[in-house]
Amino acid sequence: MNGRRLLTLDEIHKYELDMLKTFVNVCEAKKLRYYLAGGTLLGAVRHKGFIPWDDDIDILMPRPDYMKFVRLDHSELFEKHISVSSYEAGNLNYPFCKIFDTRFSIDKEYCYDETEKHLWIDILPLDGLPDSEKEIKTVFRKSLIARRMLKISRATLGKGTTRLKTASKYVLKPAVNLIGRKRILKYINRLCLKYDFDRCGKIGGIAMGYGPQEAMPKSKYLPAVNVEFEGLSVNAPMCYDFYLKRLYGDYMQLPPEEKRVAHPMRIFADK
Repeated sequence: MNGRRLLTLDEIHKYELDMLKTFVNVCEAKKLRYYLAGGTLLGAVRHKGFIPWDDDIDILMPRPDYMKFVRLDHSELFEKHISVSSYEAGNLNYPFCKIFDTRFSIDKEYCYDETEKHLWIDILPLDGLPDSEKEIKTVFRKSLIARRMLKISRATLGKGTTRLKTASKYVLKPAVNLIGRKRILKYINRLCLKYDFDRCGKIGGIAMGYGPQEAMPKSKYLPAVNVEFEGLSVNAPMCYDFYLKRLYGDYMQLPPEEKRVAHPMRIFADK
């Protein structure tokens, strides 16, 4: 292992929580809006912290606040071992932002990306959506297709959860690479910015959302309520119950044991 030590899930949670605490402090100091999202919000409501088998943190920020955050001088706000990368800064191959703890490196089993080498938390933009349900479905359909292409572009050849997936990568990855990762990222970002956040009545996480069920009325989403997350008081959307039901159905019920799995990756402490 050359001096590298594999982190336990408890350790992963600890260091991700440290990043979250610093991020929350920065947002409070700079008066930036943020909200727990996806499985992180589900964990806060159901477990008052991490879902026990989960290994990441997701945050949504309204686009105006997100842009202010990515343009900050992060070297003055975070410790030296913390770095902030984003699509906007041109140093991340995702259409959003990640906060990294550079003391810990990751080894993903089925994919690789040269801009994602360390333990992270995700900071995602919350963008405007059209009023029409049909148009909302179109926006998310286009986003989901482009994101699948982005995922294929970073796929590790020779590996896959099934033989078919392993074999298909040899055909799909070269085809996607002809289009180019930068072009795909630019397309997703253009989708995200199509509808002005401040003028829209509906909002959602287009850049990395689940789908049309992410669309929420802005007036019911933006007023923040406090929820507990591992002893930390953090922001959640006022309509968190509606949001979680849309994403997960009866979200207070635990999933079957075979679905209680973390991401297929290992995280190491670098000596």
